[in-house]
Amino acid sequence: MDMPRRDTFTGSNNIAKPERLPEGEVVEAVNLDFTVGGKAELRTGFELVAGFANVRALFEMGSDIALVAGDKLIRITLRGNTELAVVGDGPIAACWHNNELFLNTFDQSLRIGANVLPWAVTAPVFDIQVVAGSFPAGVYQVGVTAIQGVESGCLPMIVSLGEGQGLRVNVTDDRDCRLYCSVANGSTLYSQGKAYSTNLLGRPYDDSERLTTAGLYRLPYCTRLVSHGAMLVGAWDKYLFHTQPMLAHLHNPESDFLQFPAAIGVIISVDGGLFVCADKTYFIAGLGGADLVQRTVLEFGAVAGSAVLLPDGSAAWFCEYGQVIGRKDGSVELINRASYAPDIASQGAAGFIEHNGNQMVVTTLRGETKGSGLRSTDHWDLEIIE
Repeated sequence: MDMPRRDTFTGSNNIAKPERLPEGEVVEAVNLDFTVGGKAELRTGFELVAGFANVRALFEMGSDIALVAGDKLIRITLRGNTELAVVGDGPIAACWHNNELFLNTFDQSLRIGANVLPWAVTAPVFDIQVVAGSFPAGVYQVGVTAIQGVESGCLPMIVSLGEGQGLRVNVTDDRDCRLYCSVANGSTLYSQGKAYSTNLLGRPYDDSERLTTAGLYRLPYCTRLVSHGAMLVGAWDKYLFHTQPMLAHLHNPESDFLQFPAAIGVIISVDGGLFVCADKTYFIAGLGGADLVQRTVLEFGAVAGSAVLLPDGSAAWFCEYGQVIGRKDGSVELINRASYAPDIASQGAAGFIEHNGNQMVVTTLRGETKGSGLRSTDHWDLEIIE
């Protein structure tokens, strides 16, 4: 008994010549999805959840969504929407890290968890005056930090004192501030207690809390942000910046960056390291530590903004040869290269969908579109109307 033939579609192929098109493959399919079993089905539609005017950005916020509409940052949940903050003009980058949303624009930075707080905690302005006192002669370092949920960095001042001299420290800041000072010719700064507008120091303490944020500043403005282990990693133009481990608000401008030959279009974190797509695609392991290793994994970059994480912990992004899969060990796979040459554009966005037994990475492109020279052009278009 002959069984009826079942659909055996295996995907798209626009590289093969018409007479060599493998059975079960199509050149292009519009508004169709191919199931795991090889069946062609109408693409699933969408459901409108909410409507907003002038949507500028959309980010994951744990199990919720953070959306910027106009100048409003809005949290969308199953229980309703909550306006969180006012966001300034310009490009926006954000990411979910350690149960907080970190967001920056050109002139604004926020960290949003249970409360809305400044992400960048700027150091207080202060000056020092040499006065009569009881300091031993020597060279001293003085620093002042501010506390806004976390402690700011600071740039200590250095002063040389003779016998019978002391220090007055004037602080121009109405936040909760801490005063630090070293002993004579010392390299470590110790807490001298709360800093007020005017502080007359006696002989400095050397058995109190140590200053650990000297020489650290806010992360520079970034157009892309990702969470990577205990750090935040951001990109601006050719530069990759990262925060100090466990200190999402602090960055060392002397050491916490890498530079690439071209603008960075994609950064995405996996357990083993970080994929960075610029002029080429790189895999970086050990970022923020003494054993940093960087290697080239592909000789080309990616469509900017097209990266997405997959359920198994690997990463996906889009390039001139189609979809790329990046594994935790830094290996990469070009799953479409042998059969499909896509159009690409300068910008993109991607998401991962699980529906009706299918797992799919959906990529959308915008900007000037560029075709591929690998594509076979000798085909007919066919439309089926029921």
